[in-house]
Amino acid sequence: MTPLTYASLVIIGLLLLYGAVSFQIYRRAFLPPRPIWLDDFTFTPFEFQADYEEVELVTADGINFGAWHFRQPGSPQTVIISGGHKGQRQGALGIAVALWRKGFNVVLYSYRGMPGSDRAPITFGIKEVLELQAAIAFARKRIPNARIGLLGYSMGAVVSLLGAAGEPGVQALVLDSPFSDLRRLLVENVRSASKLPGTPFVWLAGLMFWVRTRCWLSACRPIEVLSALEPRPLFFIHGGADAITNVNHSRRLYDAYRGPREIWIVQGAPHTGAYFADRPLYVERVAGFFARHLGLDVSSHLRLVDEEVS
Repeated sequence: MTPLTYASLVIIGLLLLYGAVSFQIYRRAFLPPRPIWLDDFTFTPFEFQADYEEVELVTADGINFGAWHFRQPGSPQTVIISGGHKGQRQGALGIAVALWRKGFNVVLYSYRGMPGSDRAPITFGIKEVLELQAAIAFARKRIPNARIGLLGYSMGAVVSLLGAAGEPGVQALVLDSPFSDLRRLLVENVRSASKLPGTPFVWLAGLMFWVRTRCWLSACRPIEVLSALEPRPLFFIHGGADAITNVNHSRRLYDAYRGPREIWIVQGAPHTGAYFADRPLYVERVAGFFARHLGLDVSSHLRLVDEEVS
């Protein structure tokens, strides 16, 4: 084998490895999970004896998806919950039921591509914001004089930021483990998982993403929409031991925002783990924040926790 042939094979091998790693990043980030038979064997609000209704909604681009509406007749205060990346709505049932018991209407919905919804690529909020917009429209139609707050987890926190930027009627946001810039997040995760330089692999994965969706990664930079949220109050929550979305993403968003804001860093908690670190405290702080800013009188059954900044 000549040196030229050997060099050519090495280059081809490196290019194949480059493409394979980049496709793996694309697949894990943007392709929805395949449906399995266990998808039908999950908890619903029925197990919690909640007053709820199952609703089917449709986005402006024609995606059908499901939602649960936890009803509090006579109360306009409404919290819409957006889950995390590849998460099902069942994963947020705990906080949804807790907020409903505090007196809030709650809307908990599924994203495109998830079980019970039309199959479509994941876009980390670029298109999922359309599901949030449909959920907001449903709340306004179903709940008289709805006063709306948003609670989002990870990707759902970004969906909440992007959605509220175009919805001035949203009055308050709780953002648990958001990222400030999608490209930056992906590069950090590639470096952490593989010890490889993340930028070239994320670039090719982003090109694959554009071919499939006609969306660029640069369209998902929630830090750029913060000015559109002023002067609405934001409450950032983040686990201090988050290995998926570094706590600095929340700090960056908190520092950049010029409206009223709070931040709660839960030391030792992993990604979206603040709720599980101390469920009662988490419920009290989130419910208290929404009670103050949506005007819910909860003096008879809600212990408001003193604000603290970590």
